[in-house]
This record gives sequence, C-alpha cells and structure tokens, in this order.
Amino acid sequence: MAKHNHSLQIDYMRLVGANREVHFNPDLSIVQGEIATGKSTLLRLMRAFLGAVPKSLPPEVSYVSAITGRLETGTGEWLISRPRVTTQNAKVDIAGTDVALRLPAVKNDGTADKTYSQWMLEQVGLPVVEVPTSRTRPESSEYVPVSINDWLGYSLIPGAEIDNMVFGHRDPFRNNKRRYVFEIAFGLYDTEMARLQAELKSVESRLNFVTQQSNAFDKLMRGTALASRDDLESRLQELVDEASQYESEDYSSAESLHRRLGTDSLRDAVIRLEQDYVELNDEKDAVSRQLGDLEQLRMQLHSQVVKLSRAIVAEDNLLDFDFIVCPRCGQDLPGEREADHDHCRLCTQQLVDQSDRRAALIKEQGRIQAQIAETKDVQGFRKEELADIEALLARQAAELEAARAELEYRTRSFVSTHGDELSELGARRARNLEEQARVKDYLTILARRSEIMEDAQSLQQLKDSLTADLASRDNSSAAEDNMAALAERFGEYLVQLEPPQIGGAGLGVEIDKRNFLPLVGGRSFDEISSQGMQVLVNIAYSLAVHTVCIDRDLPMPGLLVLDGVSSNTGREGWDARREDNAFRLLAEVASRYRGKLQIIVIDNDAPGFLEDKVVLRLSGSDRLIRTE
Repeated sequence: MAKHNHSLQIDYMRLVGANREVHFNPDLSIVQGEIATGKSTLLRLMRAFLGAVPKSLPPEVSYVSAITGRLETGTGEWLISRPRVTTQNAKVDIAGTDVALRLPAVKNDGTADKTYSQWMLEQVGLPVVEVPTSRTRPESSEYVPVSINDWLGYSLIPGAEIDNMVFGHRDPFRNNKRRYVFEIAFGLYDTEMARLQAELKSVESRLNFVTQQSNAFDKLMRGTALASRDDLESRLQELVDEASQYESEDYSSAESLHRRLGTDSLRDAVIRLEQDYVELNDEKDAVSRQLGDLEQLRMQLHSQVVKLSRAIVAEDNLLDFDFIVCPRCGQDLPGEREADHDHCRLCTQQLVDQSDRRAALIKEQGRIQAQIAETKDVQGFRKEELADIEALLARQAAELEAARAELEYRTRSFVSTHGDELSELGARRARNLEEQARVKDYLTILARRSEIMEDAQSLQQLKDSLTADLASRDNSSAAEDNMAALAERFGEYLVQLEPPQIGGAGLGVEIDKRNFLPLVGGRSFDEISSQGMQVLVNIAYSLAVHTVCIDRDLPMPGLLVLDGVSSNTGREGWDARREDNAFRLLAEVASRYRGKLQIIVIDNDAPGFLEDKVVLRLSGSDRLIRTE
C-alpha cells in the first residue's frame, strides 16, 4: 500500500504588527521563557495560523494584524497570510509554486470552491468525514464535519491542559470530536463506512418519506374514483367517444338548419363576399404603398435637380473669380501676370475649358426633370386606381352587410324555436369536456403515485445494497492491531521517562477501549492524583499516537507542540532526572522522525544539552508581543 505524507512543518511564523518572527527547526525546536511573557499565546497563535482563530486572546494580541509564514506539507511549500480576526469568512492568502489562492478561513461565502480549513485537510492528506453529533442515536442525529481544528487537538497541547487533560477530554464538545478523530485515525471509524452510513441514513429518510406518501394516498383514495386506474382510463375513452358524437351532431344540426331554410347559397355568398373584401383590402394596401414609394422617389429626384442647379450656378459665378491677393499669405499678387488668362494665378497650371462640364450638368438636369414628370403621371394613375378600389370596397361592404343581415334574419326564428335543444346540446358537450379534464387530472395523480412507487422500489434496492456493503466491511482486526501497537509504544515511552510506580511493580499500560484514554497501573488518567505523573503520561501518550500513526500510515498531522513539559516537576533528584528524560525522549523521537514529525516544546527552562535547539527566548523585557 502506498504511503501517505501527513507531514505539517512550520518553517517560520511572523506576527505582523508585533515585530516578531520565529523560525523553527525541522525536528525539535524549543521556545524558552519566563512566566507571563507570551509562551502560551504563541501556541494559540499557531492554532490561528493553521486553523481557526481562538477567542478570548490576551489584549496585547490586538497589536497583531496578521500571521504570516511558510509551511511545508506533503504537497509542497506554501506561503500563508492569515488575518488575525475571528470572522469566519476572512480571506486567507496562499502562494505556492505556480499556485495563488485566496480562500475564506472557515465558512465558505461563495467566493471559492473550498475554505482554508478544507484546503489544509487536503494538503496534510487528512480524510474529509462527517460524523453524527449524537453517538447514541446516529440515525436521527445531525452530521457535522471533522475539521482541521479537531485534528489539531492532537497536535497542539496547551500548558493549561498538559497536566489535567488528554487532548481536551474533559471538555464535552471537544471530547466527542477527540474520540471521532481517534477512531478515524486508528481505523475504528472507517471513513468509507462513515460515508456509506451517511448515505444509508439519507436513503432511509427518503424511503420513509416516500412510503408515508404512498400510504397516505392509499388511505385517502380508498373507495373513491381514484382507486382504479383501469376504470378511469375506460371512462376517459367513453367521454372522448361522446365528445366526437356531439361534434358530429353539431355539424349535422348546422347542415340541417341550412337545408331547412334554404340558406346554403346565401351562406356561400357571404363567405365569397368576405373573401373578396379581404382581397380588395390587400390590393388597396399594395397601391397605397406604391403611392408612398413614388412620392419618395419624386422628392429624391427633386432634390437632385436642386443640387444640379447649384452646381451650374456655381460654375457661372464662382469659378471665374480672379485672385488679386494670395489666399495663403495675404500678399498682393504680381501685376505683370494679370494679362495671362491661360494659366491659374494660384497654382500656375494651364486652365481647361469648363464649358463641356456645364453642358453635361444641364443635360442631366433635363433628364431628371423628365423623370419627375413621368413619376407624377404614374402617381396620377395610382391615385385613380386607389379611388376605384375604395369605391368597389364600399359597394362590397354594403353587399356583405345586406347578405349577413338576411342570413341572420332567416336563422333567427329557427334558433329561437330550437333554443332549448341547442342549449342542452351545448351543456352536455361542456359537461363532457369538464369531466374529461377531471379524469385526466386523476390519471396524472395516479401516474405520480406510480412514480412514487418506482422511487420507493429504487430506494429500497439502494438501501439493500448499502446495507450489504456495510455488512461486508470489517476493519476490527486492523483496528485491534493499531490499538495494540499504540499501547506497546506508549509503554515504551513511559518507561523511558522513569515514572513513579503506580499500583504495584509494573506499570500495566493499556488503552481504554471505551474512551481511548491511557490506563496506567489500572488507573485512568483522571484517577492519577499526581499532576507531575499526568504530564509524563501526556508526553508519552502524545508521542505514541503520532509515531504509531506515522509507522502505520494512519492519518494524523505531523506536528506536535507541547507547552509546559516541566510543569509540576521538581528540580531535585528523580524529578530533575525525569524532566531531562522527557527532553531526551522528545529529541530522540524528533531526530528519528525528522521530515515526518516536527516537535516544538514551549517551556520555562531548557536543558543545557539541547541549547542548540532553542529558537526563541522570551523574558520580561522582551515579550512575544513587542508593543514598543
């Protein structure tokens, strides 16, 4: 099976506005400082840099406007600029090789296809999983995603928790997600199984809804016309046949009416007159359009005549003008050239005879005027034709009106005599059409019910398939092996720390399968009364979780930040030795897993043998947030 790179390494972090930049080693880095100098604040700002900005940060953090830095993940190197605000859709800028992104931090506002939190999951190779909020009733519970912040709960161990909690297990909300992260990482909660379970839940919900719809429909329509589709289809065919018969009777009645009254020829005459009237109207419109076109042509020809007249006059009155001053510089022209009438006094070129051009213009003017006269004649013809058509239209309109009046007069008495019969026929036809529409609506409803039943059948088949897939997945063996390896590694690390014996000679290290918390000497973490011992257990257990995940290619961010390693330990005898053991173990693991696990320790002191691993020293005169 191919290995997955879940490494997450912080090369450096810059606190914009606080004049602070911290560079970290790829294996082990130590941040040393006195109390109240900002060590714990640094860890919380790391969480903000990698995920969501924590609330209730100390007041001096307000000087920090943004957190920038460089990350190395399994996919490459990234420059990150994250604004120090709790707004969920604040934009995070990301730059990599040939990649530039601007993503909303935690909540997608529609400006991108993913959030910074989701992007971080992808880069570290962590699964995208949704889990039920209620473990006891997952079938009716809301599903929520396991975010990068939930995974960072295993990577960032604050000093306020290292001596009293294991990955935040005493916080009810965080404990629920802590357990899910453990189950996902160690194979107890198969991500594919989770997807199948979520899909099965959705299918069951839809199937229940469809079944309820079908049952309600059957109960409501039992004993009604909707109970039988065959009866409805038969009734619709009967109604269609009746409607055809009514139409035939209507036509026969109309024909009988005309035969009885002798109005066949009169009706044909009315139809013929109406057609002739329409044709004459079309002809009238055509002649009117022609008259409009002829008038437009006449106006265009008249405009052309005016232009030609201007050209002829211009040649007579303008072209013969003789310059006595230069039109360019305004000086008098030499008098000795006045007698030279063969050349232009302006351009000095030889003059040409313009008489031929003027004659051509006059000829063209005469031709156009003849066209105008012809156009006027055609207009006269068309006007006469239009007057004839209008007179004929008036006569045909009178004939049509008289024929219609005669036809109406002859049929009025028949209609009044047979009115009840005709009304009954019309009413029966209307009732037929109304019932046809109602039966068609019923059939549409039944068709929808058939679709619902088909949907129910498909959903049931899908449910059976998902149930079979879930039944076939059994990762219990691999998960048991992972848990056993974790317990063994935890015991190895704890022995190196030389903790005090609890409950007898042996440590008796186990992993509680009910809550995935460490058991030492038969005691749970909460039952260990010594806070110093709880710190040692936390160090050994955190290292074991991360290294086992790396060795077995299990998902877990390759970053571990421990705050307060020396908490609740003394400086004399075995306590001092145990503190040194803790730093030696951390250095050893960081060296062995270099490039896969970056370890950062935040503490008041650092042992002399790890002086070269100290990347930042804080003091009362040089706090993390420099405000001056």
